Amino acid sequence: MPKASWVTPIQAGAAVHPRLQMIGDDTGDNISARNLLYSELTAYYWIYKNAPRNTTAMGLCHYRRYFIKTRYRHFFEPRSYYYLPNKQKKLDRILTDQQFTNLQALLTNHNVILPHPAFAMREKGKVYTVDEAYDLAHINSDWVLAKQIVLQKNAAYQASIDQLGKQTKMFFNNVMIAPWHIWDDYFEWLFDILFEVEKKITLPRLGYQIRVFGFLAERLHNLYILHKGYKAAYLTQAIFEK
Repeated sequence: MPKASWVTPIQAGAAVHPRLQMIGDDTGDNISARNLLYSELTAYYWIYKNAPRNTTAMGLCHYRRYFIKTRYRHFFEPRSYYYLPNKQKKLDRILTDQQFTNLQALLTNHNVILPHPAFAMREKGKVYTVDEAYDLAHINSDWVLAKQIVLQKNAAYQASIDQLGKQTKMFFNNVMIAPWHIWDDYFEWLFDILFEVEKKITLPRLGYQIRVFGFLAERLHNLYILHKGYKAAYLTQAIFEK
């Protein structure tokens, strides 16, 4: 568990999982019971509807992922993530007051902080586009429907949808640090789209594909940032092993 005073743990899916000793996403206006479908987004929705706006900015990380300095590289490219052993000392060395200061400094010159982009999919030396990767890894009709709904709500997204679909890299995991006004605008846009998708796709689902809305949100997050033209600072994610 983080000891840093500037990190607040929240249990996602508290309505359907054994309760932990932390804030749960099952109070107030919430979708906690739909955690199997929405993954970390049930905590995001709880924040959107219930969290106090008593800070200038807010950051979301999840499942043992935290932003760290870009000091790890792979073939000279910044790494999107780096695995670390699940040790309290390692966690405490990352979540320091200095790291908090560093993140604040980045936000003075950037709109948002995001993970370094990684290949949407690369297998046996072949690199796939964002659209191709979704088709191979998930149920492609979900992504097609999500894009249709985006355009129904705002046709100006067409050029951004086309551009994103042809890219070979994207940022993953639905994590970001940003001022509240960006978060609130993004949350409203995102959940408006996802709830429309939920009405029109076939549910329930089993296995890996049950997390459909988490998968869609990763692509929609990229689309939103691209379309808005936000200036982003990119950092590596430390992923603490189970």
